Amino acid sequence: MTKVLGRSPDRRKRQVIELRLMQARDMFEMPSTDLFSEYRNLLTGVDFCLSELRGRAFTRPVRLEIRLPPEMIDDGVAERLARTLRRYCDHRIRYNRREGQAQRVGGVAALRIGIPVSALGLVVAAEATRIRPTGSAGNLVTDHLGWVLAWIGLWFPLDQFLFNPLAYRRESRVLRLLAGADIDVRPYRLGTDTEAR
Repeated sequence: MTKVLGRSPDRRKRQVIELRLMQARDMFEMPSTDLFSEYRNLLTGVDFCLSELRGRAFTRPVRLEIRLPPEMIDDGVAERLARTLRRYCDHRIRYNRREGQAQRVGGVAALRIGIPVSALGLVVAAEATRIRPTGSAGNLVTDHLGWVLAWIGLWFPLDQFLFNPLAYRRESRVLRLLAGADIDVRPYRLGTDTEAR
């Protein structure tokens, strides 16, 4: 399906991703897959592009070099792909925005359980200081259990509130780049093309 950073002279100015598809719609939907065929893909074209772009710097514009069998290419295929790609990216950006908000709301809601658990943990840790002798096994177990409860009670809500939405924001940045991608569609023939699959 892919050849990353193809031989295009444009690759210094742009991030070039080459996709090899059987049909234009394979860019957006998973084709029925013959797992043993060397010409079939196990991802949609968009999913592959997203995975490529997530691992790169976001500074350069994107160029998609899409290779299709000659009989699948007509005059308007590149424009249809570009229009559909923009629409897909816009929908997914809106979805990511809503999911990021849902993660933050979930983090705040998790504090309703997390704060009492943390308070219980701090009470247990404080009570552990009263256990005599100070270095006994009961003292150490109770003290550690209290601190672990205090940590767990706050860790999940804060993680969900602060860090989980970051993945959605990063994907949205990649989607904005992909929505503005230049698309070049060219033919290839099955069995005669020696490029990487």
